[in-house]
Amino acid sequence: MNKIYNTWIFIISILTLPFAFAVGLNEVFGIFGMKIHGDKFAYKELVFGISAGLIFIIGAMRSSRKWSGIKIVNQIDRFQFNTLISQERKQRVLLINSIEIIGFFLIGIVFFIFSIDAVYISLIFLIFIIDAIVNTIRGVVSKKYRVGMTKKAIVAVDREVIAIYFKGLKRISIQKDLLFFEYVNDLVLDFSLQNIPAEKQEEFMRLLRSNVDEKKVFFSRFED
Repeated sequence: MNKIYNTWIFIISILTLPFAFAVGLNEVFGIFGMKIHGDKFAYKELVFGISAGLIFIIGAMRSSRKWSGIKIVNQIDRFQFNTLISQERKQRVLLINSIEIIGFFLIGIVFFIFSIDAVYISLIFLIFIIDAIVNTIRGVVSKKYRVGMTKKAIVAVDREVIAIYFKGLKRISIQKDLLFFEYVNDLVLDFSLQNIPAEKQEEFMRLLRSNVDEKKVFFSRFED
């Protein structure tokens, strides 16, 4: 899900950058067969405002989802099973979050260099960077990135928020360290056991089989 939000932020940024370049350097900007002179375009504030608004809304939705997920999964008493993410997953999250922060920083800098009129977009990316840093510190240092299971669902929260509900399941299969959850509506979700510390995986699998009705859900490639 995080990837979808970032993809849309990237698309909007890429579409706006040529316009910022034209406005900032007084170049001619071509779109849909029209020629727009950057220094004469009267609606540059509107274009930058719409772009900034869309980027902010998408980023706010992404941030809200992550912080809400952290709040839920850290209500430990509500879960039958609750553990910190594995060390391997933690290192991967740190790496990807660092790349994401650098990416936001570079895009924000480019907007600022291209046109001072796009400074609001740069400030929004600065907000994203601060939010990402705080979320990462909160999740890793304060040990808020966790995986939990109730009788109704699996919830995993780090840079991604994963919720896998047991209702509507028809099949659960395993391939190496990857679990596949197939639903009656043909939806298929996957979950990596590597997100869970090795010493906790047996308990996780035991609870999974006890929470899912094996008369209704077929378990494939599981050892008895």
